[in-house]
Amino acid sequence: MKNSFIFIMILSCMLGTTVVNAQAIADIKIKSQANDKDRTMMLDILRATMYPEFKQEFIYKVNHFKMGGGYAYFVGEAVRKDGKAVRLDEDNPHECCYVGALFIKKQDKWYLGESCIFPTDVCNVGVSDRNPRAPKGIFDEMALMKLEEEK
Repeated sequence: MKNSFIFIMILSCMLGTTVVNAQAIADIKIKSQANDKDRTMMLDILRATMYPEFKQEFIYKVNHFKMGGGYAYFVGEAVRKDGKAVRLDEDNPHECCYVGALFIKKQDKWYLGESCIFPTDVCNVGVSDRNPRAPKGIFDEMALMKLEEEK
């Protein structure tokens, strides 16, 4: 009886350690009551970041949005809130309408860590390598790719 109790205690400690060390990844692609506050805060930060350069109000078609361990990674397409076509400055090269962003949470507030807005080249390759503290499970396939080293 005593040996069974000790075995159960040791097993409980081991399982508890595994659960504590595992980082829960939440898929927040679809807005829900559970993720509304964080998701809205992050997308509002992204909107506020884009407005000064593009002078348009955006909403997003979300393709990928996961968070965990105080980080979140978003990939989507920006569309104008009023439904009109996105206007881009011909003198400043951009390609519509890809947007990628890494968010970092500090003291219950989200901050934009890195963004890729209307790029003319692939700019989100290697995001996971540049942010080693972020859990790999939040990233999409492109962000997990490694940059080819120059020879």
